[in-house]
Parts: sequence; C-alpha cells; structure tokens
Amino acid sequence: MKMKSMRIIHRVLVAAAAVFIYFKTFLASELFPRALQKEYTDTVSSIGTTITTANPTYLSGPYGRIAFRLHKLSDMTVNPPGKYDPVLKHQCRNSSDLTSTLSDRGVLDFKVSISTDLNMIFIGDSIASQLSQAFDATVLEPHYDYNSISVKRHFHNSQHFPEVAHICVTESAPIRGGGVSAYMRHNLMISSSSMKRRGVCGHGSKLWGLDVVDSLLDYQYQHPVSKQQHRYKSDNQSDEEELSHRITRVGRFNAAILKIPALGWIKDINSVTKEAIMEEIDLVGKYFGVETVIISTLTFSNNVKTLDDWEGIQKVNEMIRQIAKSWEFSPTKDISVRLILVQELANFTNQLIWTNAKHMGYDVDLDFSINGWDGMKASFLLDRFERVSKYFWPPSIPMVCSKRPNGTNVRSCVQNKISPDGGHWCTPTLGPRYSASIACLLGCVYNGESGYLLGVVDTFKIVNKSVR
Repeated sequence: MKMKSMRIIHRVLVAAAAVFIYFKTFLASELFPRALQKEYTDTVSSIGTTITTANPTYLSGPYGRIAFRLHKLSDMTVNPPGKYDPVLKHQCRNSSDLTSTLSDRGVLDFKVSISTDLNMIFIGDSIASQLSQAFDATVLEPHYDYNSISVKRHFHNSQHFPEVAHICVTESAPIRGGGVSAYMRHNLMISSSSMKRRGVCGHGSKLWGLDVVDSLLDYQYQHPVSKQQHRYKSDNQSDEEELSHRITRVGRFNAAILKIPALGWIKDINSVTKEAIMEEIDLVGKYFGVETVIISTLTFSNNVKTLDDWEGIQKVNEMIRQIAKSWEFSPTKDISVRLILVQELANFTNQLIWTNAKHMGYDVDLDFSINGWDGMKASFLLDRFERVSKYFWPPSIPMVCSKRPNGTNVRSCVQNKISPDGGHWCTPTLGPRYSASIACLLGCVYNGESGYLLGVVDTFKIVNKSVR
C-alpha cells in the first residue's frame, strides 16, 4: 500500500473512532444506532468474519477477521460483562438504577460477544484491567475457567481491599475465533527508563519487565484448525467433526490497546507529553510486535482536583488525536506500528456523567455536538464528598450518585451504576459498549482483503455501515 493511501486511511480511522461515542439523541448507539433499535435477536454488526474456527453464526463477509454481536441481557449463552472482574464493587449491584435517559432501551442494556483470530494486548492501570476483563467476557465462552487458565500474576493490596486478588497479567487463548486476549498491568507509561529485566507485580509498581513480555509471547496453546477451509458446514456436522488442533506459540500481537494511567499515578498531567506517548508506542511496537495501536482518551476521575487538571486532560486527549492523525509508518524504523487509532473513551464517559448530572439538577448543557462541550460549565464536576481519607480524594457527586444529596460535608449518597468510587467504572454498564468499540475499530483495520489493512474505499464502506 502506498504511503499516501496510508495517510488517508489514518484520517478515516480517526474519524471511525468517533463512532464509539457520539450519543446525539437519548444516547443512541453511535456504533450502529439503527441496529440497536431492532430486536436484539437479529442484531448483528456489519463487520463480518470468515474465520472458519469461529462460531458459525458470525460468518458473514468475504474478508473479515473480527466480528461482534449484541445480545439481550437475559441471553445466558453470553457471559455477563463483569464476570471476570475480581473487585465486587465494580459490579455496582447495590446501586440505584440508571437515570431514565441512560436506561432507555438500546443505550446500555445489552451484552456483547466477539469472534476474532487477532492477538490483542491491553496495557495500563487498574482501570485498564477492569476494561480488559470486560473484553475477555465477550470473547470467552461461559464454561471457560478464567481464574485457573488466564490469570498468570496477581497481588493482594494489604492496605486497601486485602481480600481481593488484583490482576497483573492475564492471557486467554484461544478465544472465540482462535485469537488471543492478554493484559499487562503498568501504573505509569511504558518507557525505557522503567523497563527492567524482571517486572514487579504490585499495587504501586512503577516498573515493567521483559520477563513478563517474554512469557506473554512464549505462551503456547492448542489452536483449532479447520479441516474444511473452503466448505460450508452442513446442519448435521458438529464443531468437533470440523476441527483439529495444533500447538501454537503466541509469538507476537496484532494490536495493543493502551490506556494512559489516570491522575494519581501520574502526579502532573503536564508530564504526559507527545514524546512520552510516542516512546510508549515505539516500545510496544518493538517488544510486542504490534502493527496497530489503539489509545483510549483520558477520562475524568476523583483525582482531577482542579479545573486546571481537567483542562490538562483535554489537552492530552487532543494531543493523542493529533499523534494518530500525523502518524506515518516508516519501514526503516525498528518498530512495527503502522496505524494509531483513537478510542474516545473520555467522550463516552463524559456524556454519561453530564447526562446523569442533568438528571440530578445540575446546570449543564447536553448539546454534545459543540466542539469543546466538555470544557464548558464543568465546575459541577468538583462538587465532591467530604474528604475523610488521606489515601483517596473523594469522588465527584454527579459521577457516583443517582440523587443529589442535601446539605454540606456530604459523605454518602444513593449511588448510580456509572462509577462505584469516582475512579473506576461499573463494568456491567460500560463493559459491553467498550468491548464493541474495540471490535469496531479493529474491524476498520483488519476486515479487508486477505484479512489485512483496508483500502480507502473499503474503510469508508465499513464506517458508513456502522453509523447508519
């Protein structure tokens, strides 16, 4: 593919990232809004796959490598989104229902299943961990023993929730479709100065280890191989009759999903520079072999203490978008990254918080089409609980509450199903849409002829189908 075409694809794919999160009316799904208004039983994404080891119900296109499908919450053939999150508070089971707008049918009330032969690695802090585990729930079958098979390293935090086994490293293979889904915890940004021969699995660890990288790449598993690559299966043929297995080494990852750590781990938002982001991209490409990098935009959290902090986060998010737009693959460089995509996680979560705040009576505007809307009249975000712990900054009331509490020095409220603590997210609420957006973005890259990078016309077709 010519370099000029690659640059054009960059612009299209950056636009495709906005597909994740543009809720214009009643937060209707920007992934494919019309499909979400139909019965879920016949709702299939426009991105298809022909991987013959995948679930046959996913087969729908000539060149696909990743597909996703929506399911009713009552569908027990699909995992619940929070199944693999070890922190029970992330389930938000004792919280109030979502506001009337957010609880509208087709907004957040669905499960997702994904089929792919791609190898994917999620990298980041505890929030990246819970989101990667939500993704795993979409690519693994309900009978899969996650704790015994996938979790490779974990730790117990002696100060906070000592009973919880926090996850450092997971690797699931083969997932539905034959690919690999992995996660590596790192509380800061990947850099050469924090790289060591051996990594440390712990709450405050600032290092990442090549031993962990090697273990992820060297992992071997039984990969299903179709005996009939070019035949459709008859109704009376079972999966067992179709497949054999071979021992496969992971070897490399196709894509990395990066989450820049939240304020708290990062003490000064101004330390997140273009050079630091570029170094992380380069190192992930060099050591994990990825050719596609998805970067999630930074979200609001309890560690955003001032409006200056919030403005700094917005500047970093714009920096991420500009890096993606200007990225050019250089075959002479010692890295493999060809494409940078932006997942608008901040846009999504901000719209949830703003919508919830409006329901609670805060003076906010819900016109999300205005450029920079999330920086306007944002002071309501700093309406917080009284601080009672030296370890945690109190959460934002419109982020965690379903009703506006009365009085001052408030310490509790009736909580919502958006965030349990002002830092993490309610996995059952956000997990499905987050996971579908990853599949959507990767589909823009890999669902082309020969299962590789798309031509410009094909990319437009897939984006248009997704947002119609």
